[in-house]
Amino acid sequence: MQVEKIERRREAQYQNLLKLLDGHRRDASKTGTSLRSSQMRSIINSHRMAEAYKEGSKVAYVSEQFPTEICFAFGLIPWNIESMAIMLAQSLDVNRIFQMTQERHLSRDICSFLRGPFGMMLADCYPTPDVVLTNDQPCEGLAKLVFMSGRSYKVPALALHSPNIVDEDSVDYLVKQMEHMMSRLAEELQVERFAESLRSAVEHSNQARHYYRKTADLLASHKLPDVSRELQEVFGMNYFGTRENAQLCKVLYEEAQELVGGEEKKGKRVLWIGQVPEESHELLQHMNEVVDIVFWAPLWEANRLMLDEDTPLRSMAERAMLYHWNAERMSSDIAQICDEYEIEGFLIANVWGCRNMMGVSPMLRDLATAKNLKYLTINIDLVDRNNYAFNHVKNRLDAFLELMK
Repeated sequence: MQVEKIERRREAQYQNLLKLLDGHRRDASKTGTSLRSSQMRSIINSHRMAEAYKEGSKVAYVSEQFPTEICFAFGLIPWNIESMAIMLAQSLDVNRIFQMTQERHLSRDICSFLRGPFGMMLADCYPTPDVVLTNDQPCEGLAKLVFMSGRSYKVPALALHSPNIVDEDSVDYLVKQMEHMMSRLAEELQVERFAESLRSAVEHSNQARHYYRKTADLLASHKLPDVSRELQEVFGMNYFGTRENAQLCKVLYEEAQELVGGEEKKGKRVLWIGQVPEESHELLQHMNEVVDIVFWAPLWEANRLMLDEDTPLRSMAERAMLYHWNAERMSSDIAQICDEYEIEGFLIANVWGCRNMMGVSPMLRDLATAKNLKYLTINIDLVDRNNYAFNHVKNRLDAFLELMK
């Protein structure tokens, strides 16, 4: 049974977004990367946003690490409600957004990555979705927010439940859910044929992943700070399944090759664990003067997995389960990253209200102790600026950097 949808108002929503962005001026003294791939990514993101606000476009709200190949198989533009809030928080009046959530009695103890998208929807700045899709990574709170958005916009909300343990039974269980979801999407969107478009999306996904993996391999033996950052951005945008993303990853790899030369990596390497601020953020700028920062999320085992083009849903199911924040698997995964990338210290970023990071932090500290690595835990907020000040962490950060010298 189809859900009665509310009237589309994407043009008005786009104007609401522009009003929030009005008056923002980026600090000209903060120079960004000169990588061509970074410029390509900005263009791709801008195009994706522009297309999502068109009345004729099909938009799917998705949660983090949702298998976007499914979206592209149905001609859907995946709109990651959390990542979009993080990106827009760099340039909009965030206080006004959070004020709206407090007026609706949303607790400030809830993670800012959830309050941000909720506020954007209250401000009617996101494009009306045709459907909302979620899995249960990385947290239950995000899945609940996606369901809330489905009720708010009166559109179908379809979910996947990914088991925590990876085995054949779990893969079979999740594949059946994916098949059911695709059947529902075909019904809701009135799409009769999607097998070929799914195959095409999987091929593009593998093409991108091929170059993504090769770039990560180069990073293991060379100091490439801009490349490390760009891998983080490509991971965060989660646009695997498009020709444009495959081209982006290829260009990034070619640029990494050009930068490598004969130079081996220099200096001390610190693994940034947790949510990552914008590249011009004062924390990163301060640390880059002393250490070589490597970001953890792009190097997860799940990001190295190629999809089987003959049975793609099974590979996608395995990848979904590998994305789970399973402490035992995560510990093993990070230990391997430490060995491969010669990590000498951890920066553990506890984001305001994030229960996931609070839960895994003891494991991370134990791992650092076992591997004789230095570590520092800091509390930050990358969306709500009311919960963070650089001078609150600078002294501890300087002490950590002094130890790393």
